[in-house]
Amino acid sequence: MEHYISKIQELSNDKSVAKHATHLIYLTSADNPKEIEHKIIYSILNKKPKRADIYWFVHVDTVDDPYTSEYKVDHIIPNDIIRVDFRLGFRIQPRINLLFKKVVEDLVQNKEVNIMSRYESLASSNTVGDFQFMVMEKYLSLDNDLPFIEKVIMKLHFMIKHISLSEEKNFGLDLSNVTVEKFPLVVSPVTNVKLTRIDQWTDRV
Repeated sequence: MEHYISKIQELSNDKSVAKHATHLIYLTSADNPKEIEHKIIYSILNKKPKRADIYWFVHVDTVDDPYTSEYKVDHIIPNDIIRVDFRLGFRIQPRINLLFKKVVEDLVQNKEVNIMSRYESLASSNTVGDFQFMVMEKYLSLDNDLPFIEKVIMKLHFMIKHISLSEEKNFGLDLSNVTVEKFPLVVSPVTNVKLTRIDQWTDRV
């Protein structure tokens, strides 16, 4: 994570990039708070830069105690990059939309974060900024060069995933605040592309 903190800060302060949201929230599966998935960094910095005032990384850990409901906050960069870790018992419904709102309310009450909009036209009216959840979905890229049987297995995997419960529904997210972004999965990249450059076309009969 430390390798990307300064880059994310630079993007957040770069007014030449259109703002994607005041608060941008990513669900991360990284147990270690010092780590972050490549697909999230790809989404923020590489695919189409997503500028936000505050970046939130939310992690959910399901524990054996059935009714545990706890959270921990790590202000990586205060008012800029924040990580929230939930510990939820296996009987607790992971309604992240509601739980996250509760966390934000607590942080505001404790004056740990400023959630007001930073758009110049709205800043003076004390308008709460918008919150946008980003959900990353992998798909099998056509840039793969897989053996036939592996290709069939991967396609079967994604077919099953397609008909199973989506991540946004599984975590109880409000669909009006969710953007689903596709992320290409490259397992075995094509390395031998046969292509010849010529100076001009020749007519072939």
